[in-house]
Amino acid sequence: MLIDKNIEILQQNEMHWIGNLTPSSITHEFISSEDSRAEYFKDKYGKVYRSEDLYDKSYGITPLKKEIIFVIGINSINELKELYKKINKDSFLVVIEPNLSFLNYVLYYKSLDLFQNKNVILFSDNIERLNDFIRGFFSNYGLLGLAKNINFYQTDYYRKYDMEITKQCLQIIREVVRNLILSVGNSIEDGLDGLKNNLENLKWLEKSKDVSQLKNRYKDKPAIVVSAGPSLNKNIKELKRAKNKAVIIAVDTIVNKLLIEDIVPDFVCSVERVPEVYEYFYKDKNIPKEVTLVGPPLLDTRIFSEFQGEIILPMRKGVAEYNWLKQLLVLNDDSFIEMGSSCAHVAFGLAMHIGASPIILVGQDLAYGSKEGESHASGTIYESKVQAQKAESLIQDYKIEGYYGGLVSTTYIWGYFKQWFEAQISNQQLFVINATEGGAKISFTVQKPLKETIDTYCLEEIDSVERMVKTINTYGINIGDMKGALYKELDYFSTFKEKCTDQLKSIKELKINYSSSQKKLTKAIKELQKSNYIMNEIIRHDLLRHNLQSIVVKFLWDINGIEQVINARNILKNKEIQIKMLIPTIVCVEQIEDYINDALKNYI
Repeated sequence: MLIDKNIEILQQNEMHWIGNLTPSSITHEFISSEDSRAEYFKDKYGKVYRSEDLYDKSYGITPLKKEIIFVIGINSINELKELYKKINKDSFLVVIEPNLSFLNYVLYYKSLDLFQNKNVILFSDNIERLNDFIRGFFSNYGLLGLAKNINFYQTDYYRKYDMEITKQCLQIIREVVRNLILSVGNSIEDGLDGLKNNLENLKWLEKSKDVSQLKNRYKDKPAIVVSAGPSLNKNIKELKRAKNKAVIIAVDTIVNKLLIEDIVPDFVCSVERVPEVYEYFYKDKNIPKEVTLVGPPLLDTRIFSEFQGEIILPMRKGVAEYNWLKQLLVLNDDSFIEMGSSCAHVAFGLAMHIGASPIILVGQDLAYGSKEGESHASGTIYESKVQAQKAESLIQDYKIEGYYGGLVSTTYIWGYFKQWFEAQISNQQLFVINATEGGAKISFTVQKPLKETIDTYCLEEIDSVERMVKTINTYGINIGDMKGALYKELDYFSTFKEKCTDQLKSIKELKINYSSSQKKLTKAIKELQKSNYIMNEIIRHDLLRHNLQSIVVKFLWDINGIEQVINARNILKNKEIQIKMLIPTIVCVEQIEDYINDALKNYI
């Protein structure tokens, strides 16, 4: 039977994403075929659709460049095959079928042999899961390097009958790609500043409580993540009733406002390294000793040195620099928590780490408030000192679905934060209550007023968080071993820098012009290809990858923008791109060496 063969084909590629076929997901049924290229389907309301399996000849193909082509619709198999024949052999065809009825029909009645090609990928599921699929798809550097070579194609059914679902798919893809580009767009200087802080704060890791010992300490107990959105103004006083009946985890922005309201959180979370975090939220602030600080070693070192309570410095899950630190310090996987890109993400990651359920979100607006430019709750630093310039600098021409329906104004950064929450909740199957009572709707959450949430879930006393934290051991880091590991890294970076310098010299010495012979051009290509070792080494080594990821991605975008034709023009472009990659790489490695030497001399 075709279905058995088709399932076998799809099982051969783990990149495919296929949802569960249920009776409720079947909205269209096959009626009849007119010929080998035309079929009739009927939806659940009785409306009939005629779908033709014909390639759109008006579609423009660029076969000389590698691309990612997102195709909407799987039913027109011959149309897909015709498209596949025309694209570059190194391109990727990503077929998106949001209607599981068509997948079900194709599985039984059409051959999916096209999907035996490793560069043909299928997504067929509820459109809400497309975000997760696209993020996973682009987690590969090779594919992220094609993010600026994206095209879209609609098969016949979607061209004729369902432009709306096509628009939704395109919007999701564009949002995810834009956010991924934002996430790798930090400058080398920014990454190196973070490394400097991480190395300076190695001494505080000695004093930090071991976050792995917090794992599941409050399993199935409620935790409230308190953020600083403007909606917090309406329900902040309810939080007092949850003390000792839920773990209260506050972001740095809101902690002083909570203390004014006589609400003492169990944890305060920070994530940004900039000195303003210290200046605004910690300097001369009388945060009680019973509050525990949670933040990566990236933070301004003054925060750790002046904080009165216990400190916990977890590693940052999904960030390559912290994988490097893990090897250096011989830490285990439970020393990592999800931190995303904001202090609210750290607080949420901590709630996940301690096993809390439900996780209750408060003040998580991710949108502007009812007053123009209102981005944070009253009584926070953003109300006075920085709100004006923040509101001015953020992009506010972006509308998303609101908590109560309708549309609310947000920014691309907040949209990215929202996507992160949704991905965590969906992937981890978390029970999350959004008790913000305003702002943006966060998918996969239950919306409930905070008063009702506390009355329902915060009924029993929980173990004292302060006492529990005091019982936890510190990391137990061996300073001698750590120093030895750093000296080995210095040897490695010295060798790598030498190879980069030699390759840069060789490339600069290449003499290519528009009259160069084919033999000379071929020889130049071989010399340029030697940089593949350097690129592969950057991607392999966690610290290099972290600090050079913007260079790597920009390099791949530029290289993939060159047509795959051997001529002097393309080789000269390639040469220029490689020089632009190698020079900052060498400078970056030199700075890494300086910071490691400085840490060995002054901080360890």
